[in-house]
Amino acid sequence: MFYLLFILYTILFCWLITRIKFFTNSGLSDRVLILLFLIRVGFLLVGSYFNLYYFPNSDSVVFHNGGIVEFNLLIHNTHEYFTNIFVDPHANGYSGFLDASNSYWNDTKSTIMFKILSIFDIFSGKNFIINTLFYNFLVFFGVVALYKIFIKIFPDSFYLLIFCIFLLPSALFYTAMIHRDGLTLLSLSMVMHHLFFMMNNDQFSLKKMLIIIFFLLLILLIRNFVFITLVPALSAWIIAYYKPKFAFISFLVIYIFVSVLFFCSGYISPKTNLPRYVSERQLAFVKISEKSSSNLNIKPLYPGFTSFLNNAPQALNHTLMRPYITEIKSFVYLPFALEIILYELILLVFIFYRKKNFIINPIIYFCSFFSITLFLIIGYTVPILGAIVRYRSIYFIYLLLSFICYINWSEFMKIFHIKNKNM
Repeated sequence: MFYLLFILYTILFCWLITRIKFFTNSGLSDRVLILLFLIRVGFLLVGSYFNLYYFPNSDSVVFHNGGIVEFNLLIHNTHEYFTNIFVDPHANGYSGFLDASNSYWNDTKSTIMFKILSIFDIFSGKNFIINTLFYNFLVFFGVVALYKIFIKIFPDSFYLLIFCIFLLPSALFYTAMIHRDGLTLLSLSMVMHHLFFMMNNDQFSLKKMLIIIFFLLLILLIRNFVFITLVPALSAWIIAYYKPKFAFISFLVIYIFVSVLFFCSGYISPKTNLPRYVSERQLAFVKISEKSSSNLNIKPLYPGFTSFLNNAPQALNHTLMRPYITEIKSFVYLPFALEIILYELILLVFIFYRKKNFIINPIIYFCSFFSITLFLIIGYTVPILGAIVRYRSIYFIYLLLSFICYINWSEFMKIFHIKNKNM
């Protein structure tokens, strides 16, 4: 019965993709949209198999089971279902916004996932794979939103954008599963999409502003450190958009200012000591890593500028270079090691075959500064290789978009005597 229902829902979503205006005005044909969605379906089936039979304690399964609890609450105690999201079970009340545990704000990231899945359960019969299908349909809005932005900037880079936005292996795999990463990607994309087109059309839209605010709040609740990182990046992007001649300087000045503010925050009040929160977050992950088979040696991070500076090379190494192909102990990590090698090769191609005298769109600075900041944060705090691979996955999209479309592919293809078309 569930197999038939899964097929019927897949057909329904494919049909909706060809009817919903948000998709149809993307510039992608119905066939391409359906194919890209079905590729996600293939990844979700593979991921669901691994989660159900090899990793039954994975986050995806935990979220699914939590969704069932909320669904039962919806049926049997509707009042509590709609009010428990505002209840704080911890003794510290609504404080501890940046705490890594025992905090209302830390719990909301899971609570929101439970609520979303409980709604899916109404239509899926509480089936894990069908819920994952529903989740992918939501995430598909996000990747299409990103494509709509960048195809306007790089109209001749169809295949590159399809690869970067829809088909990056780790991003596709993890956003095809029930993880917060997919919801984060959807929210980031919607914020960028509506802000970009509002600025590009030079027309204020209350509807777009409300959508931006909604998804910013969602990011705040599910990934507060991403929200904190996003604020300076968005501010610099807006300034750079209206002052394109000073785009890089705008980002540089804002990030220097924010960095100074970050390291001086402890002098304002112990409660606002942001470096201390990052240090404590690392400590919390180190304790978790003791039970992990993929834990990494990581330098202790202290709440001071010198410690952050000294730890930066290791942080970037963990997020941009690991896993090494030489340290693979399980076949599970082999695809991710090969993926890293692919990105390194693309970077080399950019270094030697980049276009001459190209104009950098302000959104590219946004992608660069935003993604590198998050790679640093993940590298500073997470000493578990498996977690790093997942947490960083969606930010590779932004990093690759920063330079892949500025490669002179026609010149590069001459090496292989291949004519480049619409790269």
